[in-house]
Amino acid sequence: MSYLHNPKFVFTGDFLSDVSTVNNDPAKYNNNTFQPNFQIPGQGSSNGWWNPEGGAIFSLQDCNIKKAVYRDGSSIEASDDLIGQFIKCAEGRASGKMVDLDPQMQMVSELWGIKLRIMNKAGDLLLLGDLTTTGFRDLQTRQTAGAHVNGQPLGGSWPSTLTNIIWGDAVSKNRFMSELKATTEQNKLSVNLNGFGYYYAHASNGRFSLGRMLGAIGPWFIGEPETMSPSRKLYGIAKVGGNVYFKSTNFIVNNDKVTFDFGQSFPIANSLGRIDFNQHLIAAVSHKALTNQPAAPITISKSDFTVLNKITYETGDNWLMDTGGIISIDINAEGAKKLMDNQLILLTINSSGAYVILAREALGGFVLKADNYVQRIDADQSSSVKFYAWEWGNPIPNKDINISLQAPTAITPISSANPIYFVPGNNYPKKGISYEKKITTDKSGMAEMKLTGNRINQPRDYLPGQLYFLDYALANVDSENASGLIPDMVNIHLRSHFKIPKNPVWEDIAYEMTQFSNLYPIMSKYFIDLSDPQALIANKEILTFAFTREITDPLYMPVTRDLSDAKRLTILKWLQNPIITKEGKDKEILKLKRKEEELKSDSAMLAIEATAIQIKLKKLTEAKNGTMQNFQELKSLNY
Repeated sequence: MSYLHNPKFVFTGDFLSDVSTVNNDPAKYNNNTFQPNFQIPGQGSSNGWWNPEGGAIFSLQDCNIKKAVYRDGSSIEASDDLIGQFIKCAEGRASGKMVDLDPQMQMVSELWGIKLRIMNKAGDLLLLGDLTTTGFRDLQTRQTAGAHVNGQPLGGSWPSTLTNIIWGDAVSKNRFMSELKATTEQNKLSVNLNGFGYYYAHASNGRFSLGRMLGAIGPWFIGEPETMSPSRKLYGIAKVGGNVYFKSTNFIVNNDKVTFDFGQSFPIANSLGRIDFNQHLIAAVSHKALTNQPAAPITISKSDFTVLNKITYETGDNWLMDTGGIISIDINAEGAKKLMDNQLILLTINSSGAYVILAREALGGFVLKADNYVQRIDADQSSSVKFYAWEWGNPIPNKDINISLQAPTAITPISSANPIYFVPGNNYPKKGISYEKKITTDKSGMAEMKLTGNRINQPRDYLPGQLYFLDYALANVDSENASGLIPDMVNIHLRSHFKIPKNPVWEDIAYEMTQFSNLYPIMSKYFIDLSDPQALIANKEILTFAFTREITDPLYMPVTRDLSDAKRLTILKWLQNPIITKEGKDKEILKLKRKEEELKSDSAMLAIEATAIQIKLKKLTEAKNGTMQNFQELKSLNY
């Protein structure tokens, strides 16, 4: 199942993402060249970009349920208690966080520590659950008129699951929620969040740091992935004005219906989701194998496809936000049969009356995706990455998946306007990670790869750890079919090896704490100056609390989730017994040296005493045997 299966509901509204932008520039990680103006708003390498004082907060804003579909496919009545209800983050606790993997990989930003909550009109709990940590997928251009108003033309999806669900007593009084609870398995739900229209710009409409949110929730079943949808996919291939729209669209075929999620791909005119796109859209089945890559619009002969049905949508400001872009079309038995092993295509009609291919399914209907494709690991730590393979929407058993490490990237010179003149490369040293180069899917189409982080020592100098990227593909299948027209990879941040000192001093944690202070000025300007050891000591209780949270807790420090466990434990150890200055370190070293000298002195005295005892034993032995001539010698031994 997936969020596109019934029973499902759709909610829309806004999201808030208050990210800090100081850390968007790798050069600003260098403490030795960091400058105070890097924390001031302003574009360019000499400033802190558009939101330097962000706190990485992520939350839903004014999101409410727009529609719901029962298990039998019928729609819920607009008068039902569920329609219009808000879906919010947790009450009475910190919001979640949105965090980049690394300044050199900002395209898989993850959501951490988020709870979703639904109440009925009477204020009774219907649903509360934890959103599984998930990263951006399928980033694509959404805004046809560019992003001169808001600054960001891209949109993307966060597929995930809700876990640890608490169902309120009020569920039993609501048909839809009762069906959803009865249908899903292992107390999980499938979720997809589509974000677009995010505001970098400090616009007069007050939408700075806000974006549009389209969400859907449906059932989840045992054996399914947790941060991706087990769906078939359409890939856009028609380039219009340099952009490809409908670039990635999830869809499912379920008996006499095809359900699409155009909420993740439909071209929009502005950041709020207005639809100006006004063309006939037709879903069809291709009679021939299509391998067209993104290019100028390509026509197809009417004899080469079978029409399934037209796709109905509305232009204007409301359609996308009222429906979430999720559309179901009816198909006949012949169409359903053809879709079992033929490519679905999205068509329009041009001014000459010819049919143009806007998007197509991958050749062979293959989909291969890594589930937990964003990995943070420590040295000497192992993890596993799950891969799922489907063909025409069905799991592929006993199929090999080949995995390979991307080639090292070179150190890149940058503008002399930057405080440093290079950005480090990635994927080196090669020995930094160990992984299985070939794995095989089981009967459910899943294959698991073991991944181990090995010991590295700051190969990127001032940047913590190292990035590694793994490519993957189905064996003996064209590479395009392995990952679709939007290739994916496993993204790994390996943290550098660090040995926890027996008695840590400020110098052991100073670089990291100063770096956090530089990169997250909202903390140091308004709460605790993380570069000041005295400030840490004064607030050690609350810092100890934050550094001991579970990594999924929104209060966890550091917010970046990029600190090795050894470094984190060193910080905690220092907070328990803070030795502040270099002088303090010298005193500690002197103290240890004195102790060492004392031990050496004690050892010398013990050696002298041992020699004396040996002499006494010899004398006593001689006396016993009658060989001692001088009684005074025996007397001198005090025996």
